[in-house]
Amino acid sequence: MDSFAFWLPLIFLFASALIGTVLKRRSKDHCLKKFEGCCVLLPSPSGEIVEGKLNVFAQGIQVIFPEKKRTELGLIDSYVLHPTEIDKMPYVIRPTPDTDTRAGVLWKKETLRILHPNIFQRSQRIALNFYNMLKDAFGQAAKSIIGALSKDSSFSKVKDSGKRVEEVRSGLSELVPNAWEPILEKYRGRKVVIERQGQNGSVLEAGLLEDYSSKFLLVREVGFKEESLLKELSRFKQIESRSYDVLFSRKVSIIRNTLAE
Repeated sequence: MDSFAFWLPLIFLFASALIGTVLKRRSKDHCLKKFEGCCVLLPSPSGEIVEGKLNVFAQGIQVIFPEKKRTELGLIDSYVLHPTEIDKMPYVIRPTPDTDTRAGVLWKKETLRILHPNIFQRSQRIALNFYNMLKDAFGQAAKSIIGALSKDSSFSKVKDSGKRVEEVRSGLSELVPNAWEPILEKYRGRKVVIERQGQNGSVLEAGLLEDYSSKFLLVREVGFKEESLLKELSRFKQIESRSYDVLFSRKVSIIRNTLAE
C-alpha cells in the first residue's frame, strides 16, 4: 500500500482532474471573444433572433437584453446558450457602428489595419503562428504521453481512470487546436465570398476575412442578401443596406471565392 506504484496512479488521476478543470476554464473560442461586450444579434434554438450584449464563458455564452422582458414567470434580463446549442448556431451578428461616432472611427481604423497591416503587425502574426505551432506540438505530445500512461497496468486498475484520461485528452484538443490553416491564413485581410446554408438553400455573401478559429469565420462588412434574415433584422431598427460583422459557423459556412482587389 505504501509503494510508489500504488500512489502514482492516484496522483496522476488527481493531476489530470486538475488539468482538465483548468483546460475547461480557458477553452474560449478566440473569435467569439472578439465580440465580447458588444451588442450582437444571434438566433436562438427556436430560430428567433435575440439581441443584447454578449458575455463569453468557457462553457457557454450569455446575452444581456437591452431591456428586461416581462414573462409569466417574472422579469428576465438575459438569454443563455450552452455549448451544444452554440455548435448549432449558424452565425453571430454584430451591427457595425455609425461612422460619425467614436466607436465608428475606431472600427474603421481596425478595418484599415486588417486590410493594410504594417510590418509590426505582420511580424506579430508570424510570431503568433509560431507560438500556436509550438502549442500544437506540445498538445500532440501531451496527448501521446497521456495515452501511453493510461495503458500502464497499475493505472488501468484504478476506477474511472480511462474516463479521466479521455477528459484531459479532449480538453487538450479543444485548447490546442491545429496551429493554422494555410488557405485561411493566406486570405486573412482579403475580401472573400462566404457560402452558407440559408432557409431556402445556399446563400452567398461577401465580406472581409479578419480571422478564423476551429468553429468560426470572423468576417467584416457583410451585406446580407437573404430576405428572411433581413426581415428579422429590421425588427431591431437596423438599416437593411448597412453592413455587419459576422461570426459564421464553419459547420454550415465555407469560403467559396476570393474577390479581386
